[in-house]
Amino acid sequence: MNHELSLFLAGACYLVAALLLYQSIRNHSTGWSKASLSFAIAGTLAHCAAQYSHWFGQDVPDVGIAPLLSLCALVVMVLLITSTLKQKKFYSAGLVALPLASAVLLLEWFLPHSNLPLNETATGITVHMVSSVLAFGLLSIAGVYAFFVFIIDHFLRHHHLNPLVRSLPALDVLEDLLFKTIAAGFALLTVSLVSGMMFINDIFAQHLMHKTILSIMAWLVFGVLLWGRWRYGWRGSLAVRLTLAGIVLLILSYFGTKLVLEIILGKSWQS
Repeated sequence: MNHELSLFLAGACYLVAALLLYQSIRNHSTGWSKASLSFAIAGTLAHCAAQYSHWFGQDVPDVGIAPLLSLCALVVMVLLITSTLKQKKFYSAGLVALPLASAVLLLEWFLPHSNLPLNETATGITVHMVSSVLAFGLLSIAGVYAFFVFIIDHFLRHHHLNPLVRSLPALDVLEDLLFKTIAAGFALLTVSLVSGMMFINDIFAQHLMHKTILSIMAWLVFGVLLWGRWRYGWRGSLAVRLTLAGIVLLILSYFGTKLVLEIILGKSWQS
């Protein structure tokens, strides 16, 4: 199947699945939920086809931002589907995950992106680049989930059970997907840090000290959060605050350092 067609079909299926899921939650209908899950699975399969055609359907696939973010969205959808197979209640988190995945795919389909072929970089640098972008993408998606966790938790604490809150996923369901996404992003961030330290020749000459320190600080924040969840069952506002703190550190690492280095100082990490 053509790559662009696969992207379009996956995005369309995700949107339909989200609409059906909303109707299911609103009307308390299991029929709508089953139909939604069917479209979600179909979208995930089409998404897999799109990713396969990108990475294995051409001699030299590129590692641009768009296809890597699309891969992040696929990981999130796989987490959602596998969680649903264990417990059906977890599928309600799709009310957030499905539109988000669809938006990523449709942006990849519509917006042009600059290619960065794999054969233009050394293997170690490629591993670092891919794992870095995937980690940032997954943890950014976790940030979106954390935002919804904050909203739901806030309204529940203040007993504002309006129709909007009632249509959102259950708090424990969304928190489960949040921590699974954080765990996947944390693993990739670990790979990014290890590979980066292995292939950086001179951290001072390449102006990467601040980027590395901020990334390690983010890694520590997410590591503490996952440990606290496992050991003490951390959740709610504490989980949200730590998640957002980690994401802010990542943003400063990925974009803040680049802004200061390349725009203000006029230098490059390669120099």
